[in-house]
Amino acid sequence: MKFGDYLREKREKHGWTQPEAAARAQIEQSYLSKLETGKSYPSEDIFSRLVKTYDIDFEDMSRTVFAAELDKLREISAVRAMVLKRGQSEARFMRAWLVAGLVMIMLGGGMFGLAASIPAEGHFHYLYRSEGVIKPDESPMLFEFLAVGGPDASGGKLGDRLDYKYETLDQNKGPSYIEQVEGGFRKFTLYDTEKQHAPVAISWHYSFGAMFLMGGLACFYISRRWR
Repeated sequence: MKFGDYLREKREKHGWTQPEAAARAQIEQSYLSKLETGKSYPSEDIFSRLVKTYDIDFEDMSRTVFAAELDKLREISAVRAMVLKRGQSEARFMRAWLVAGLVMIMLGGGMFGLAASIPAEGHFHYLYRSEGVIKPDESPMLFEFLAVGGPDASGGKLGDRLDYKYETLDQNKGPSYIEQVEGGFRKFTLYDTEKQHAPVAISWHYSFGAMFLMGGLACFYISRRWR
């Protein structure tokens, strides 16, 4: 807040009117009014009277009054010392945030680099397809024969026997395999493969890296805004 507002707040906290406060500080009421409205700033002697009268705590004043307002009182030795101390404290504060931000950005960058340097683990899915059930006395090549237009033992065509079934396996059983079913067996033929990427533990470093980078930028922002 402004220095004048701070004085008024202190006066009101004591429950004094302007004339009463002016009398206690041994200054003119009109001059106190100018101080409270910011039209004037006290000399060192007047400031000392106000400090004694209002029982002003310098630490409280340093935290409450704007830095720009304190600069207008730099001719007063007590305020000058207070401003210097406040500046040193703010400098330490900003350095701490800057160091924290730098450390976070370094950690975030390191985690991104580590995560990117290790490829994600993956495995294949093997896709098999069966055209239909083959009777026990029929050849495993039946559907290849039907596909070129030939009939089965009963004179049936390909369209009469088609009954597709698909299976997805984690294990490669080769170009084809036989599976016993009711009424005969099925011949499953490999027709495609799919590579599945599974996240590994190192992938979590991307999330932590992003959090550290954002935290570092936030530290820089805070230090800049504080200044």
